Amino acid sequence: MAPRLLQILTIFFLSSQLVLAQDINTEDIEDPNRSGVVVVEQPEEYGLSYKKRRTKHGALFSINTEKFYPTDYISLFQDGYVEDIISDRTIDLVGVELGYKHNVGAMSFSVLAAYSSGAISGALVADKRTISVNKQALSGNVALDGILEEPWVVPYAQAGIHQFNVSESNALESLSATTGISFNYRYGLLFQIDWIENLVDKTAKLERLKSSGLENTYIDFYFSDHLASSSAADPSDLLNEGDPNMLSVGEMGLGLKMEF
Repeated sequence: MAPRLLQILTIFFLSSQLVLAQDINTEDIEDPNRSGVVVVEQPEEYGLSYKKRRTKHGALFSINTEKFYPTDYISLFQDGYVEDIISDRTIDLVGVELGYKHNVGAMSFSVLAAYSSGAISGALVADKRTISVNKQALSGNVALDGILEEPWVVPYAQAGIHQFNVSESNALESLSATTGISFNYRYGLLFQIDWIENLVDKTAKLERLKSSGLENTYIDFYFSDHLASSSAADPSDLLNEGDPNMLSVGEMGLGLKMEF
């Protein structure tokens, strides 16, 4: 009888251990806190072409210089026109531009804020004059930079609003005025110059992407138009009062633009 009882107890003990082991395994599977989570991070592929690696969002920064000649400008002293003071010489406006860029398919859309300034000296008869100009602008830009694998040449168009601050001085005094808000237009081409860097050092672009996120560097060649404000002085009347008339058409500009 004893051996029979011992055999029954042994079978019961082994069965209970088997059931307990199955319960433990089930808990391990069903309890998310006991199961390990493996996270696989995909490394960024810097070696891909711009078209394949670009994201939806970016930033733009540029420095530029453009010619500016306000053809209908009347002296703030109301004693002459722009050609009487500086002849046919243009004002060189030097500026910076910064903005947000959104990439969509073959195109990109940007919102840009800009500031530029410049000055020129001349004379009206024997009276020496200096005209100083600064401009604040806010613009929208459309560029075709997603057509090619690399944006070797990018046509673009831009339109926005701007405001000029103008001062004019002679040997005795200085006058200043601020124009109303008016419209400006720009159209141009961006020429990518990263290939020059690649000729010198083929690893430089990869290192640049990793360290600063600089995607492209361009030479920006463009033409711009500035409309006069609605309250600008009438150029046909020398004594007409109003905002300085800063109308200019087809002025050429050149800049260095960087995309991040």
